[in-house]
Amino acid sequence: MAAIQKIRSYSLWLMAIVGLALFAFIAEPLFESFKTLVGYDSMQVGSVYGKSFSVQDYQNEVNDRTEMAKITKAMRGQADALTAQEEDQIRETTWQEFVTNAVIEHEADKLGIEVTDGDEHDALRQGQLPSLQVLAQLGFANQQGVFDANALQDFIKNYDKSLKQLVANGQQQYAEQYQQLRRIWEFSEKQLRREILQQKYAMLLQSTFLSNPIAAKQSFDEQTQKADVEVVAVPYSTVPDKDVKVSDAELQDMYAKNKEMFRLTAPAAILKVLDIEVKASDADKAALMKEVQNWQQQLQEGVDPANVVGGSKTSFAYSTLPMSKKAFQSIPDVAAGLDSMAVGAVKPAYYNAQDNTITTYKLVSKVQAADSVLYRRIVAVAETPEKSAARADSIMKAIEGGKTFAAMAKELNQPTDSVWSFSSQYEQPGLPADEASVIAQLNTMEPGVKVLSTSQGSIVFQVLERRNIEAKYNVAVVKCPLNFSKATYNTALNKLNKFRASNTTFAAFEKNAAKAGYTLLDFPASADNLALQTNIGGSAAKDAMKWVFDDAKAGDVSKIYECGRENNHLLVLGVKSITTDEYMPLDNDDVKKVITSMVQQQKKAEKLMAQLKGVKDINAAKAQKGAVAEELKEQTFYSTTMLQAIGVPEPKLAGAIARTQQGKFSGAVQGAAAIYFVQVQSKTAGTEKYDEKIALEQASSALAQNVMRTIIPALAKDAKVRDQRYKF
Repeated sequence: MAAIQKIRSYSLWLMAIVGLALFAFIAEPLFESFKTLVGYDSMQVGSVYGKSFSVQDYQNEVNDRTEMAKITKAMRGQADALTAQEEDQIRETTWQEFVTNAVIEHEADKLGIEVTDGDEHDALRQGQLPSLQVLAQLGFANQQGVFDANALQDFIKNYDKSLKQLVANGQQQYAEQYQQLRRIWEFSEKQLRREILQQKYAMLLQSTFLSNPIAAKQSFDEQTQKADVEVVAVPYSTVPDKDVKVSDAELQDMYAKNKEMFRLTAPAAILKVLDIEVKASDADKAALMKEVQNWQQQLQEGVDPANVVGGSKTSFAYSTLPMSKKAFQSIPDVAAGLDSMAVGAVKPAYYNAQDNTITTYKLVSKVQAADSVLYRRIVAVAETPEKSAARADSIMKAIEGGKTFAAMAKELNQPTDSVWSFSSQYEQPGLPADEASVIAQLNTMEPGVKVLSTSQGSIVFQVLERRNIEAKYNVAVVKCPLNFSKATYNTALNKLNKFRASNTTFAAFEKNAAKAGYTLLDFPASADNLALQTNIGGSAAKDAMKWVFDDAKAGDVSKIYECGRENNHLLVLGVKSITTDEYMPLDNDDVKKVITSMVQQQKKAEKLMAQLKGVKDINAAKAQKGAVAEELKEQTFYSTTMLQAIGVPEPKLAGAIARTQQGKFSGAVQGAAAIYFVQVQSKTAGTEKYDEKIALEQASSALAQNVMRTIIPALAKDAKVRDQRYKF
């Protein structure tokens, strides 16, 4: 009774709890529906084992990697702008690493593997992982170039103080570089923990693969023993297709054995692609030539080169700084003509097919200047250029009076160290005039002390050493890309519109394209293959693939998509078929072609093996119809064994070479593309000394690495990978 009374006293609470539980049970499907209604699923790039990769997280990761790539290029003295291909590669890498990390995290979680702070500290101390090697390249390294954890820790510890000091001293450029280094470390730290988890998982795998002394010795011999051999191949292509009959049952059997080849991780479609790249017409070329010839005339008449180039459509900005030929590597046609030109000469306008430009240029001047200069400097800081010049003059007098340059710099609280200036640091188009003027004077200055003036003030330079005196060129380049005009684009668009309006079905689209002067490309597309978007580019290319996988059905023809990174592509897609099943079916034309070829290859191999069974020596092999012979030198079991005439790597051939003794004949070996015969001319042992302990470790490691290369893709097949990148 007491227990019942106690329950009654909590009846309101119990009713509330039960009510909430019932509401949660009923509401869960409603919440899921609500997520779908508000586009929750459409905001996911994909998922692995149910772990979603949101658009925001994906884009943040892409941004981090993009920034990392830019910073790394800038730190190496390269232009930090990324090409479209580099940007596409970053997006692809971001997705692939998400899949790999998700698979490993899933497996590690089942095995109880985790990354601790201690693991991170150990990794920093050892400094071997890829993310730390990147940091070493950017300055966090000892004198031997090895990653130095102490240097990184000092940087992190003193970051706020050092950044504040740089800003206070007006060293904005260095402050920005300092901030970039901090962002690199933050990105690298995330990568580091992922790499540690992968390493721990790989080490666990390796511990399960133990080699024995016999296998280790065999592996060592296979890697070090070299063989010179003569190989004869009888290609399967020597058997005509008509000589082998393929039945439906054989196709079904081959498809069943190789079904995993056609497994889909995303919806797939067979498309006919009409892709028109709009190019400049003859009229466009003539119009641009006329413009460039006008700028050519201005250069010939002595108009200021800066004004001529600045007012043109050039892709190569003008700098008054005389630069070495290396500075013109991006425009090799101009670089090639400099030595044959007289100063003041102007190159007549010409079309260059290599970069699709029309170009003229003038050699304004040519000087002999240093490629590298060791110098010190004192900036004569003052309120006006006149006061700066006066201060520079007083500094010069003090130095001429016997005070050392270093002592003078120290007295004025300026750096006393000498600095090397290299042409690779500053030779670039569009260098500001003041900077160009100072560098030009510095490069031609003899060792000694001199005042160099700019519009902002004066600087006292001491040149200590000059190296690599070479020819440098001041060149005004008018290099104008030949682009299509609006009229040319509209002509192409109007023609395509008429064709599209008259061919609204896939059958008509495919049948009549050639008659209209268009070429259709066969394109097997899938939602996780971004080849079309990557190759053509532009948001409309993405819209085209969204249409294929979200709206289209077999037999449909798309509208015209105006796309391309340069807005220079017109795209129409015809949908031959769409597959949403787990596997591409055998009745798919492309699948059937592959399977038919495999059956034919197998039957040709069986036919040839039966015919060649009686071949007993290499000369008899050479006498076979269609046989080709080649000599291969220094082959090992791990060599990529391939005959140039066949062009297909043959692992079975490598195995035959390894097991056939010197002076012996192998007999027929069935490969991937031919029947092979091997005559071993000689075998020599390597000079490497056998160490059983090292060999055992290497053999175990090799086994684990091979497993790692295959296990992640294998696990990913069952990881419920869902790829929706085509939407973004």
